[in-house]
Amino acid sequence: MSQVTIYMDDDAMGRAKAAAAAARLSLSAWITKLVKEQASETDANGYPLGFFESIAANSHLWQDFPSSEELRANEVPDLPRESW
Repeated sequence: MSQVTIYMDDDAMGRAKAAAAAARLSLSAWITKLVKEQASETDANGYPLGFFESIAANSHLWQDFPSSEELRANEVPDLPRESW
């Protein structure tokens, strides 16, 4: 287990202590719980765990979204680039 030193103003410290007491947790346990709730676990690439699974589970939501070819079908071709 690691130790961390943090600096807080008196108001923030008072709020943290009061919230920890109300939750019947030590200040350390309360801050640990807060961090785990606010910062999701990530995989080796920095994506939240379950990110790709949630996308796959919701893939039916964008099945009718047009393909890139359909989106670009009415675009005017680019002008030729100038040579320098």
